[in-house]
Amino acid sequence: MRPKADEAGARQVLLLFAKSTSRATQTPHHGDGELHVAFAIPAQELTAWEHWLAENEIAVEEKRAWDLDDQSIYFRDPDRHLIEIATPGIWSIY
Repeated sequence: MRPKADEAGARQVLLLFAKSTSRATQTPHHGDGELHVAFAIPAQELTAWEHWLAENEIAVEEKRAWDLDDQSIYFRDPDRHLIEIATPGIWSIY
Protein backbone atom coordinates (compact mmCIF):
# COMPACT_ATOMS: atom_id res chain seq x y z
CA MET A 1 0.00 0.00 0.00
CA ARG A 2 1.37 3.40 -0.98
CA PRO A 3 1.39 6.12 1.68
CA LYS A 4 -0.96 9.07 1.42
CA ALA A 5 1.02 12.16 0.47
CA ASP A 6 -0.18 15.70 0.99
CA GLU A 7 1.49 19.01 0.31
CA ALA A 8 2.50 20.48 3.66
CA GLY A 9 3.92 23.78 2.44
CA ALA A 10 6.55 24.93 -0.01
CA ARG A 11 8.91 22.04 -0.75
CA GLN A 12 7.43 19.95 2.08
CA VAL A 13 5.42 16.73 2.00
CA LEU A 14 3.51 14.98 4.76
CA LEU A 15 3.46 11.19 4.33
CA LEU A 16 0.84 9.14 6.17
CA PHE A 17 1.25 5.38 6.38
CA ALA A 18 -1.45 2.94 7.41
CA LYS A 19 -0.26 1.05 10.48
CA SER A 20 1.92 -1.97 9.69
CA THR A 21 1.81 -1.52 5.90
CA SER A 22 5.50 -0.70 5.64
CA ARG A 23 6.83 -3.52 7.85
CA ALA A 24 7.83 -5.55 4.80
CA THR A 25 10.33 -2.88 3.80
CA GLN A 26 13.86 -2.80 5.16
CA THR A 27 13.19 0.44 7.02
CA PRO A 28 9.57 0.63 8.29
CA HIS A 29 8.02 4.09 8.11
CA HIS A 30 5.05 3.73 10.43
CA GLY A 31 5.00 4.74 14.07
CA ASP A 32 3.75 2.60 16.88
CA GLY A 33 1.88 4.10 19.80
CA GLU A 34 1.06 7.74 20.36
CA LEU A 35 3.37 10.08 18.44
CA HIS A 36 4.05 13.83 18.52
CA VAL A 37 4.33 15.86 15.33
CA ALA A 38 4.63 19.62 14.96
CA PHE A 39 3.72 21.86 12.04
CA ALA A 40 4.94 25.40 11.54
CA ILE A 41 2.30 28.00 10.73
CA PRO A 42 2.49 31.75 10.18
CA ALA A 43 1.57 33.68 13.34
CA GLN A 44 -1.37 35.35 11.59
CA GLU A 45 -3.00 31.92 11.03
CA LEU A 46 -3.14 30.96 14.72
CA THR A 47 -6.59 32.47 15.36
CA ALA A 48 -8.03 30.76 12.27
CA TRP A 49 -6.68 27.43 13.55
CA GLU A 50 -8.26 28.02 16.96
CA HIS A 51 -11.63 28.72 15.30
CA TRP A 52 -11.33 25.66 13.04
CA LEU A 53 -10.52 23.38 15.99
CA ALA A 54 -13.50 24.77 17.96
CA GLU A 55 -15.88 24.47 14.99
CA ASN A 56 -14.82 20.84 14.53
CA GLU A 57 -15.12 20.11 18.27
CA ILE A 58 -11.46 19.19 18.59
CA ALA A 59 -10.28 19.75 22.15
CA VAL A 60 -7.17 21.85 22.62
CA GLU A 61 -5.03 20.17 25.27
CA GLU A 62 -2.72 23.13 25.76
CA LYS A 63 -1.97 26.55 24.36
CA ARG A 64 1.53 27.63 25.28
CA ALA A 65 3.20 31.01 24.95
CA TRP A 66 6.96 30.68 24.58
CA ASP A 67 9.75 33.18 25.28
CA LEU A 68 9.56 35.42 22.21
CA ASP A 69 5.78 35.74 21.87
CA ASP A 70 5.73 32.56 19.80
CA GLN A 71 2.95 30.09 20.54
CA SER A 72 1.99 26.45 20.22
CA ILE A 73 -1.41 24.78 20.28
CA TYR A 74 -1.62 21.07 21.08
CA PHE A 75 -4.48 18.70 20.22
CA ARG A 76 -5.00 15.00 19.44
CA ASP A 77 -5.93 13.27 16.20
CA PRO A 78 -8.38 10.31 16.23
CA ASP A 79 -5.49 7.87 16.87
CA ARG A 80 -4.40 9.94 19.91
CA HIS A 81 -1.26 11.33 18.25
CA LEU A 82 -0.32 14.71 19.69
CA ILE A 83 -0.44 17.41 17.02
CA GLU A 84 1.29 20.73 17.60
CA ILE A 85 0.93 23.81 15.47
CA ALA A 86 3.57 26.43 16.19
CA THR A 87 4.23 30.02 15.20
CA PRO A 88 7.71 31.33 14.25
CA GLY A 89 10.32 31.53 16.97
CA ILE A 90 9.78 28.16 18.62
CA TRP A 91 12.88 26.57 17.11
CA SER A 92 16.17 28.11 16.10
CA ILE A 93 15.57 27.07 12.49
CA TYR A 94 12.04 28.51 12.33
